[in-house]
Amino acid sequence: MSEGAPKAKARASVPPHVRPLRILLYVLTVAAAAAALFLQPALAGAVQRGALPRAWLFLPLGIYTVFFLVYAADRVSLVRRGFYPAGRAFFQLAFGVVFALLLLPSTISNWNDRRPSAVDRLAGHPDADVRLLTVEALGYRGPSPENARRVAARLDDRAPEVRERARAILAAWSGRPTASPDELKGWAEALTSTDTATVSH
Repeated sequence: MSEGAPKAKARASVPPHVRPLRILLYVLTVAAAAAALFLQPALAGAVQRGALPRAWLFLPLGIYTVFFLVYAADRVSLVRRGFYPAGRAFFQLAFGVVFALLLLPSTISNWNDRRPSAVDRLAGHPDADVRLLTVEALGYRGPSPENARRVAARLDDRAPEVRERARAILAAWSGRPTASPDELKGWAEALTSTDTATVSH
């Protein structure tokens, strides 16, 4: 049988309405792999800030794994029925497994390293009273870049008393009592950026 025979057989045997679904599955699998690469750093940062629980770090890898398993089942089914070259299917599946194995160590590393500090956990506590007390405590600590970042994050708090206290603290730190929340966020970001630039140099 010639090399193009399996391809021709696959095209002839697969119903026309199924072919676009297989192409879509392949595209979704590739997209899931790309998303895993780009989403992981963002999720790691959110976990570090205490905005998300650490379990979210496995979301990109989990989504990719689901699509890859469905894709793998489809390839194996085609090979068993003689509708797809076994060598090509093996290469595709091996590449998918290697990609997952390369992604897994970084995910586990982020799981171990991106633990929010006690202050960040308290600042994101479900109880508004705990969040308010945390903001108050940060206000007494003073305007360090890290404290400014934490207090600025509470400007979007769902509890109005927490938002107002965060605004008052940032206004006092910045010396801008009439500044809007967005302006105070900009001040806090500038303070953090200045500190980061100083450390990098």
